[in-house]
Amino acid sequence: MLLPPVAVLFCVMAGWMWWVGVVALTRSALRERWIVATLVFVAVSSVFCGVASVDDPSVSAGLLSAVVTGLGMIGLFSIPAACSRHLPDVVRRRSSTASDEAAP
Repeated sequence: MLLPPVAVLFCVMAGWMWWVGVVALTRSALRERWIVATLVFVAVSSVFCGVASVDDPSVSAGLLSAVVTGLGMIGLFSIPAACSRHLPDVVRRRSSTASDEAAP
């Protein structure tokens, strides 16, 4: 009952921490083991609940649950970056850095 709201919260929090690190040009929070472990736990729990809720669990149910979980987590992870007003500045900064490094 509590897994979906907690999964949403963990994914958005991890995305927010990553985005704050990108904007501030600091070390990414995704390098912290507990954040990665939390995301893995949410993914495994979600896939397990998806497979366990089906009357006849099969490989296709597991694959469908894994795909839906993956797409949902990617979408939730991207919400903080997509909603940020700093996104254009970060894109410009990254593109100028990439073009400076590519120039001979």
